[in-house]
Amino acid sequence: MFYINRKTTSNNNGTGIIFAKRGTSLLAVKFIVTFIMLAGLLSTVSVRLPGTLIILLGAILYGAATGFLTFTPWLTAFLLVLAITAELGGRALRIYLTRDLPVSRVFSVNSAVTHIAGMLASDALLGPLLGLAAWEIIAGKTLLPRSDQVLKVLSRLTGVAVLRFVCGAVMIALINLYIFV
Repeated sequence: MFYINRKTTSNNNGTGIIFAKRGTSLLAVKFIVTFIMLAGLLSTVSVRLPGTLIILLGAILYGAATGFLTFTPWLTAFLLVLAITAELGGRALRIYLTRDLPVSRVFSVNSAVTHIAGMLASDALLGPLLGLAAWEIIAGKTLLPRSDQVLKVLSRLTGVAVLRFVCGAVMIALINLYIFV
């Protein structure tokens, strides 16, 4: 149960058993692959990192360690379709949803992140009330005129990130149900 081998045989009552190969722990392989897949799932939130491809890589590593015993053609094809849908479809959807907006995707993300970081830094340096007031007087005026466009871009990028995250979560669920037997 805790060890893997590259061949299956049957026991006396005809059920298939994966017999142990010395020194190769299935539990350790599952732990490492699960860690890789969770890193891939967290990467799906980022625009630049191919999270679903990392999840697919984890499944391939598990298959290589077990001799691809539990992989079926339909599951492999479905995982590939999900990965392609998340990566290419996410990129196309991101471009389509943010093409006609007056502010760029990079500006929207950077302005929101830097304003939050600036408020936190000024809060730490000057105190909560004075720091927030100083930050809003000095730098808040750059975000306020464009805040509605920035929020539109950020909400659309969040929708794309949710699509990629759901595809990655479905991939991990399928891998756990059908491959991690």
